[in-house]
Amino acid sequence: MARKKHPPRRRRGNESRRSGRRSEKAKKAALNVLSLMRTRGLSRARAAIELHTTPKTVMRYVGVALRREESGKYRALPSDRLPRFLRFLTPAGQVHITVRGSRTATKISEYMAAVDHYLRTGDTAGLSRFTGKYVRAGKLTYPFVTDPRALDRLANAGEVAFEDLYAIST
Repeated sequence: MARKKHPPRRRRGNESRRSGRRSEKAKKAALNVLSLMRTRGLSRARAAIELHTTPKTVMRYVGVALRREESGKYRALPSDRLPRFLRFLTPAGQVHITVRGSRTATKISEYMAAVDHYLRTGDTAGLSRFTGKYVRAGKLTYPFVTDPRALDRLANAGEVAFEDLYAIST
């Protein structure tokens, strides 16, 4: 007697949204592992432990940015073209943009550090290297906001946040 096939189980709305958020967090952790490997020279396993993730998760999300050496250890390539969903300041406020590549992400990170330094100390020296510069995300161009009055306005409006550069889609 043939068994009756049941249709595949459908996910409820919250389940798929939760698993999507979980995978976004896992991807963010993997990108942070990659960053630690580059900046501090940590091994894949050590960096994964520090960021409470697994080497398997790291390989799933950023494996193309790693090279396995003859010794069997993984080393981060100097740069990559992985997409990253980041927070970015515009004159109208904070937006989330998708950039392709570690070099662009690093440039945005350095800019946000300069903005943070300015807002804490009033020193605009770090912002000067971003004057007239911009970032491309897709087909759009986003100029760096370096005007102290605009940055003060954005900070007073609560648009400047430094807790995390990576944005998580909701």
